[in-house]
Amino acid sequence: MQTIPDQTQEKIPQTTGQIPQSPLVSAQVQAGLMEHQLKQAFNLAGSNFYSIAIFSLVNSVINFFQGGIYFPIGLAVTQIIDGFSAAFQKDIPQAATAIFAVNVILNILIVAIVAIFGFAVKKQTTWLIPVGGILYLFDGLLMLVFTDWVGAAFHAYFLFRIWSNWQAIRKLSSASAVPTAIQ
Repeated sequence: MQTIPDQTQEKIPQTTGQIPQSPLVSAQVQAGLMEHQLKQAFNLAGSNFYSIAIFSLVNSVINFFQGGIYFPIGLAVTQIIDGFSAAFQKDIPQAATAIFAVNVILNILIVAIVAIFGFAVKKQTTWLIPVGGILYLFDGLLMLVFTDWVGAAFHAYFLFRIWSNWQAIRKLSSASAVPTAIQ
């Protein structure tokens, strides 16, 4: 049996395997990557605030149904409001509905503020990250006052995440401010 030489390989031009790169393309790619990383850092920072808001709301619902568990990521402030509400509802049963309404309004207001922080941070409002971190730090100190060590530890972890995202955003923002070939 006679083999026929493969003629298609002869027609394909051979290259060295290296793709020539111009400095302009490289700078554009690098700027695009940096922009993507910056957007990702803002999204992660905003997601931290969303998580805090959601778990705070879930904790309030659990407290309403007198559940015995809570999520330590949630805010101590909403738990304190829930505790006062439950105590006042027992002490003043004729005003239980009004007290419950105030409890719901306060919790929704607090959760909405934290969620707005998350939304604004995802829209790249940088200054809200340290402000939100400081407020969450004060909330973590409330956990310490009530000797909730697990809650304080989770608050410390989320504070670390907020701080890390803020540092990444600051670093990427300052790096993107350096003039490149496309600016």
